Amino acid sequence: MNNREDIVFSRNTVEFVTVAAEFCAYLERANEIRRKEFVGTMLKILPLLYIKAQMLPWEERVSEDELEDFVTEDSYEVLRITLSELFAEKDAYLDVFVAEMKYSDTPVTKFISEDLADIYQDIKNFVCLFQLGINETMHDAIVECGNHFKSYWGQTLVNTLRALHELEYNCNNDDEEEEELYQNEEF
Repeated sequence: MNNREDIVFSRNTVEFVTVAAEFCAYLERANEIRRKEFVGTMLKILPLLYIKAQMLPWEERVSEDELEDFVTEDSYEVLRITLSELFAEKDAYLDVFVAEMKYSDTPVTKFISEDLADIYQDIKNFVCLFQLGINETMHDAIVECGNHFKSYWGQTLVNTLRALHELEYNCNNDDEEEEELYQNEEF
């Protein structure tokens, strides 16, 4: 096995792919899940995704070709809207760790739904590229996903995790009301 194959099939890579695929699959089922359950699962899977991303090998790409994007604008928007409807009035949160904050005296409003959709876009593209089974493409997908983790979605994940933590443990949730509505719904 050459170094590229060692990276593609390393334990850390395989574990990241596994968590990444589960993250994507769970988000794709968001319309079937109640908000409380969704938040609880995200509070478990996002830290795991972060840890596994940190353990990816940091390499250089082997090809100069652009990697294919699998998440279309339409599929991104459908997911974002689904998540926005799931979070409803709890979707927005104030964030101070964004570039726009440098020029503002007030926090910037962010949305959990948009953050998760952004993370999903990068992770889903990675998973789809990895599933192609072409070693060079798989290698470059790892490198690109790792670079995007460092430059964007890692910080987005941490910020979103903070908002989800607030939602789970510190918000005046109307969980009893939500549970009652859920019990009355017909599936």
